[in-house]
Amino acid sequence: MFDIGFFEICLIGIIALLVIGPEKLPRVARTTGLWLGKARGMVKTVKYEIDEQIRVEELKQSVERAKNTLDNSISAPIKEVESSLDELQNQLKDPSEKNLQHHQPNRQSNKK
Repeated sequence: MFDIGFFEICLIGIIALLVIGPEKLPRVARTTGLWLGKARGMVKTVKYEIDEQIRVEELKQSVERAKNTLDNSISAPIKEVESSLDELQNQLKDPSEKNLQHHQPNRQSNKK
């Protein structure tokens, strides 16, 4: 987090010793250490949650891409099958209409 070297730590310790005094320094150091530990834990938790949210978003995007790919790969064959079925239906309708037309004149001739 911060780039604090050995010299800076010694300087902070000497100033703290002069300001706080030798009697209270151990208790203040312990309290400061606890607060720093809690702060690091909170930062670690927040970082973990952010990373988790990023992973979830990446997973959602991956699923969406897979869905689009699957839809695209399936839609073309489905359209082909639908067009083939339409052609077959039209072919089945056309001969039956021709048969009906062929039968109708026979019916008229039978009526005469």
